[in-house]
Amino acid sequence: MLDTSVFVEGLLLGLGLFASVGPKDAFVIKRAICGEHLLLVVAICAGSDALLIALGAGGFAALLASHPIIVSVALWGGIGYLLCHGALALCAAIRAERTVVADDVKHAFAQTLIATAAVSLLNPYAWVDTVLVLGSITASKSADARWPFALGAILTSCVWFLFLSHLSYACRRLFSRSIAWRALDGFVAVTMFGIAAHLVSANV
Repeated sequence: MLDTSVFVEGLLLGLGLFASVGPKDAFVIKRAICGEHLLLVVAICAGSDALLIALGAGGFAALLASHPIIVSVALWGGIGYLLCHGALALCAAIRAERTVVADDVKHAFAQTLIATAAVSLLNPYAWVDTVLVLGSITASKSADARWPFALGAILTSCVWFLFLSHLSYACRRLFSRSIAWRALDGFVAVTMFGIAAHLVSANV
């Protein structure tokens, strides 16, 4: 029988972790604005969170903790990824003249799948939130409480990406103006640089 109190605890913790804009969220917003493969993007983003939470709950977080060199290499690689992501967004904000109509070149299904998987699984913040934080907390609970807690967090991820994608698509008309794209790209750049700076300051 599902332990509803532990399930709700997982929901709330997941909400606190997922309801913020990171690289994956920025990717979802941009693809949703262009109306590209929304359900595929949501499924991969939420599915990758579910996979990483399950890995953490299954003991992968403890394994990583026992090999700090792996964590360090992955962390600094992730910081480099965030800086590149931020730099690309900054360049787009400076020079972009795109609108939804002008930028409405559809990406192929396979291209969208690969791009979404990459931004989901190469994102260091996702690993920190899911494997190290949620996974560690899940693994620390009793056997009966472990999976209701994980399911609550996984459900939060699904709901969050569905909400984010449909809200972004609803704002599609706003992005018929290039100034809106500039603002979005500028916000993404600031967010990526901010996350990278936070990770650097926390690990030096």
